[in-house]
Amino acid sequence: MICIRNDTMPKLPSSASNESMLAFGRTDVLQQRATRLYLTGQHDEAIRLFQQVLSIDPTNAEAAGYLGMAYAEEKQPVLAVQQFDNALRIDPARPLIWLFRGIALADIGRLTDALGSFDRAIALRPNYEEAHVNRAATLYRLGRFSEARVVAEGLVRRLPDDPGLASGHGMTLQWTGQPYDALTEYSRAIALNPNDAGVHANKGMLLIYLGNLPEGFREYEWRWRQGPNLADRDHITPLWLGETGINDKTILLYHEQGFGDSLQFCRYATLAARAGARVIIEVPGPLSELMTTVPGVSRVVTSDDPLPDHDLRCPMVSLPLAFGTTLDTIPSEIPYLRPASAAVDLWRNRLLAVPGLRVGLVWAGSSRFGSAELMATDQRRSLPLSALAPLASVAGCSFVSIQVGSPAEQAKSPPAGMILHDLTSQLRDFADTAGLIENLDLVISADTAVVHLAGAMGKPVWVLNRFDSCWRWFQDRDDSPWYPTLRLFRQTAPGNWIDVASRVAAELQSFVAAQAEAGSAIASDHLNATAAVDGKT
Repeated sequence: MICIRNDTMPKLPSSASNESMLAFGRTDVLQQRATRLYLTGQHDEAIRLFQQVLSIDPTNAEAAGYLGMAYAEEKQPVLAVQQFDNALRIDPARPLIWLFRGIALADIGRLTDALGSFDRAIALRPNYEEAHVNRAATLYRLGRFSEARVVAEGLVRRLPDDPGLASGHGMTLQWTGQPYDALTEYSRAIALNPNDAGVHANKGMLLIYLGNLPEGFREYEWRWRQGPNLADRDHITPLWLGETGINDKTILLYHEQGFGDSLQFCRYATLAARAGARVIIEVPGPLSELMTTVPGVSRVVTSDDPLPDHDLRCPMVSLPLAFGTTLDTIPSEIPYLRPASAAVDLWRNRLLAVPGLRVGLVWAGSSRFGSAELMATDQRRSLPLSALAPLASVAGCSFVSIQVGSPAEQAKSPPAGMILHDLTSQLRDFADTAGLIENLDLVISADTAVVHLAGAMGKPVWVLNRFDSCWRWFQDRDDSPWYPTLRLFRQTAPGNWIDVASRVAAELQSFVAAQAEAGSAIASDHLNATAAVDGKT
């Protein structure tokens, strides 16, 4: 529970009138009641009373600070920031408010402003460990990994037995190119606090990244102990992680994280069916139609449907553990997702006017508001469409937007020389997107669900990959055992998309030339065959 020090309560002016004395007396009573409510977790009522206090005394920095804290507890970071700003306008010498203002700013994705807020807290209280910790986390989220590591190392020297600091140090070591040292720090953090689920999960992802899938996925199971379950349902059937046979059993495989995770791991439904199980898949609505094409799936339900009867269940990201997957046994039979012929025909007609080789573009992911970590990851994986300007110089291809969400607005102003065809307003769900992708020659995308969809369909797909690459792409690879048609173009430095775009443009030039050469060869073979037939007649 967060508590603001009660060291600057509003003081009653010595020349106050009786009316103002009554008002301030009432304010004092209200504030005490509101504070008790806040400290006992009754945030809604505390918010109401703090608002009353501020309506009487708008210069009450203490009430404004507490109101901000109550909003933060209720997952309303925008309102929290407004009240923290209000408190600091009244009294800027409050390190605790600067600290929690920074935390709230991070929760809404304003990382640079959050960093400045932590700096102000440290300026007021140089040994403020919480502010230093959050500053390191924010540097990390901004992709300033080396700076974050310096801060983390200083904290670990001062507090060597703090498990949270050991974990944070491990993360900074990981993203500054020392993954095995990072593993050591994660293990040290676990030794200091064996039940820290977050550290176990982070260690698991790093082990997978290094190619140790069996141990990595075992550690990653700790993700379920990090708080509320990642899946919404209250499941009552037994969890299956490969301990028993599943012949003649009905098993539910269910979505738990992002769309991309379901698109990547639904392939295991085929393995479950081959093992004799009847397979039910549960996914969000936008995935449901497409999932019916996965070989071996008996039934698809959405997250809003009642669950049908089943004997066992397994979240999709746990399936590699359940099937004992190693780096050498990753199931990579493609395609395992296929668009309906009607969708393919529909998009073929829509794209008739698009000349040359058709290249699909996705430049940004979707931000998950309210989670500082997820929003920061999205900011690092996404790039502006303008960063892909070098692609405009490649002749012989046309670009087709597959970008959805708010970043899709950038399609209205593509880089100079780039003709970008945007039909995304006609995309209803992933089945539609699959129909569009089937009519493309190549997909170039940031690390989003479209990467997994194109890879699962067996289409050539190039990934614009951030420096702190996701665990699923492994260390030091430009290919993927998950998707044989996928290539990775990783940043050489955090935030450097210029180098990535230049390399992709050069490869695209070669791709277009190779396709043209292949087309000429096919045409030549056709002419020769026709001539041979004519000679015989």
